[in-house]
Amino acid sequence: MNRLKLKSYDYLIESNLERVKLGKLFDNKMVPYTKEFLSKILIYLEERERFEDCQFISNLIKTRFDHEKNYIQSI
Repeated sequence: MNRLKLKSYDYLIESNLERVKLGKLFDNKMVPYTKEFLSKILIYLEERERFEDCQFISNLIKTRFDHEKNYIQSI
């Protein structure tokens, strides 16, 4: 029997924020978080004035998606 689960936007953001804080950079289906989704988390946190969490997500975005540091191919 399939049950529908209603999850609010708040739950979605909070649960994924906790995963990111634990070092899990992918969702429950093992799909890596995109820059766009992490930016949505950042906006959510800014609106709620959770600045420490904002700083954490902002730093993650900067380091994870820095092309110079993370996408250099060694020859």
